[in-house]
Amino acid sequence: MRKLIASLVLVVLTTIASLGWSISEFAALQNPDTETPSVANRLIALKLMGSALAQSLDNDTARSDPFIDNWNRQNSEQLSLVTEAEFGLPAPLKAQFDTESALLLESDEGISLHYQMPNTGQILNINTKLMTPAAASWSLNRLYTILFYVGVVVILLVWVSPLIRRLVNLSKATRAFGIGELQQRITVSKTSYIGSIETEFNRMADRIQQLLDDNKLLSRAVSHDLKTPIARLRFGIEALEETQSEQLRGKYFQRLNRDLDAMEELVMTLLSYARLDQANIQPDWQSIELNAWLQEKLLGQLEPSHPVDYVPFPKRLTVSTDPKYLSMQVNNLLSNAQRFGHSQIKLTVAIEDDVVWIHVDDDGQGIDAQEVAQVIKPFVRGQQSRDNAGHGMGLAIVDRIGAWMGSTLRIGRAPELGGARMSLKFKSFSQATDNQSH
Repeated sequence: MRKLIASLVLVVLTTIASLGWSISEFAALQNPDTETPSVANRLIALKLMGSALAQSLDNDTARSDPFIDNWNRQNSEQLSLVTEAEFGLPAPLKAQFDTESALLLESDEGISLHYQMPNTGQILNINTKLMTPAAASWSLNRLYTILFYVGVVVILLVWVSPLIRRLVNLSKATRAFGIGELQQRITVSKTSYIGSIETEFNRMADRIQQLLDDNKLLSRAVSHDLKTPIARLRFGIEALEETQSEQLRGKYFQRLNRDLDAMEELVMTLLSYARLDQANIQPDWQSIELNAWLQEKLLGQLEPSHPVDYVPFPKRLTVSTDPKYLSMQVNNLLSNAQRFGHSQIKLTVAIEDDVVWIHVDDDGQGIDAQEVAQVIKPFVRGQQSRDNAGHGMGLAIVDRIGAWMGSTLRIGRAPELGGARMSLKFKSFSQATDNQSH
């Protein structure tokens, strides 16, 4: 919005300043300032001349007609003599004329001067084509004003039209998204005034679609995974009701407890996955030395089913992460390797292509390349894990954490052990020994 407001203010100010200056310069060229004093000066001269002529012709009536004829042939201002009876005036003007003995009138044809000649009873008329400056420039001023505002409107429309188009596109996308077309997105242009709004709309749309997809997936998976323990509970309760043997009753109770534990584990897994929402999490970012941190984590594990061959990086590596959530990722990867590996697990810290990697390799059957995109979804398990325990949530949790914490998950084939390779990458790190930051 800052870009929009700044652009609007800049366009308005630039438009007003440039158009105002351009039209003023054009008006000055068409109507120079030197013309205004010329008209005023000529009127002053004509008034003085008119008074002198009226007095001269009033005293020498014999020469008046030849003088007027000769004057009219040589000058643009025309002289004429009329009687007072022929010179009709409204009462207010006649009173003014009688008092001042001179009168200036203006019409569409120009300015005329009138002088009384008391001795002859006549009136001297001087007709000119002069116009007062205000009257002459009034129509031009109005034209220039109209041009100014039309120019401002046109330039503002040129500026606003892309904004209007972007807002219309945003409105259409929002309306379509609201009626269920969740694939609607807006193509964000670098020159867009509302690029930040469009980007946030796309993020919101991605987030809503992801939430809906997760809810659909979780609903289907939960309904499927809960059916088995619930059915076993129902059969166990019916068997308890029918048997009288204490030994059998104890056996059925143990099975019921295992089914309840399985249901509890499923619910806790669901809650853990649901809590991994970036909007609700405030990561506790810390700088940790990765080699020592992983070594301490391995020492804290109690009797792992398979020994872990740990290969740290030769130099100290410091990464910025949230130890709590990184621990969740590493625990899930190690648990996955212990569940599907046969006898060997290898944990390696390496730098490849200027990126720090944590590799967890096992010697199991691995994950087929075509299944990689599916096994990171909740409750989805690969072909090799159909008969294995679990709910298919471990890799989904690792991937969800990595999406917002930056420790992205990559699944491949272990080059030495031949099984699965689960890798976490960190783009930001530093090597403390040589102070080279990346």
